[in-house]
Amino acid sequence: MVMKIRCTACGSAKFTFTHDPSSEASFHGARCANCNKRLTARDLLPNTPLDPIARCLVSQMKKNTNNRGT
Repeated sequence: MVMKIRCTACGSAKFTFTHDPSSEASFHGARCANCNKRLTARDLLPNTPLDPIARCLVSQMKKNTNNRGT
């Protein structure tokens, strides 16, 4: 699945992952590369479509699941 991210503070689409042992345990490490803001679920763009390869894989998995009963 493709996730599109855009920082709500500065609008940048670039991000980095950091490791800070002193930060809270629930923080995943993703920060905006431009303004260094912690990225949250609000920074994910809604209605991000699946890329064609992921769509094909999902449809194959559904077909395999449906065929197992017969």
